[in-house]
Amino acid sequence: MGNDGGSIPRRIELVKEKARDVKINPDLERIAAWLHCALSKLPLEQPVVSCGLGKLYNQDAIIEYLLDRNAYGDGDKICSHITSVKDTIKLNLTPNPSYNEKQSNVKTTTMGNLEKDIKSKFICPISMKEMNGKHRFVYLSTCGCTFAEQALKEIPSKECFSCGKPFESSDIVVINPNKEELEVMKKNLEEKKAKAKAERKAKKAAKGDGSEKKRKREEIEYKPVKKMATISTSGATAAVMDKVAQDLAEKKKPASDALKSIFEPKNRVDNGNYLTKGTFNRY
Repeated sequence: MGNDGGSIPRRIELVKEKARDVKINPDLERIAAWLHCALSKLPLEQPVVSCGLGKLYNQDAIIEYLLDRNAYGDGDKICSHITSVKDTIKLNLTPNPSYNEKQSNVKTTTMGNLEKDIKSKFICPISMKEMNGKHRFVYLSTCGCTFAEQALKEIPSKECFSCGKPFESSDIVVINPNKEELEVMKKNLEEKKAKAKAERKAKKAAKGDGSEKKRKREEIEYKPVKKMATISTSGATAAVMDKVAQDLAEKKKPASDALKSIFEPKNRVDNGNYLTKGTFNRY
């Protein structure tokens, strides 16, 4: 490895350098977060949904993930907190009228095209700002309507501008938050799930106690009463009952010999069947 007259070693071959941190282009990271599905990495297509952490997904990708957890390799790292469709909110997005799908192609994220202003498919219905990551966007968890955060602050209201549904400040969810906001949202999401779980458990326990108390109360209240049948035994009734009993006893008596001789002759001779019986031997 050198000093033999054939090659000269380089510094990188002799000295071990510290591994350098890989720097990700912020523009590429922004485009991936705002224009592509966080799970499938495909461009966002209606219907678009978001989770409690403010990430954007294609609804089809979420359904595939819920049906098969191994459909996407990094699904458990990205959206392990999503266990059902109820954990997502369908966003009501406003289409961008200046977006031209023909001009957009797969090369929009290349370094040469990053200098250009990449068009987003969606905009804020109030300020007309594009939803491309250059402006902060939020959505309302009550209805899913999406707006620019600045526009929502400038027009204070307790009703949604698009659908008119009332909302509170706690219903505002930031889309693609920063690291500090993401940590707070994770804690709030965990607390919300724990609270919902405790409520379901308490409701189930209360329901079980109620059914048990109801069953015990029914056992106490229900006392079977044996009713004894009483039959009047007056003189006329007793005479009729004796007559009926006598008739039943006579019917159970065996048939007399004279009656048996009529229906069952003792000296009967078998003369064959109806095919062999003739004129003189049919009896």
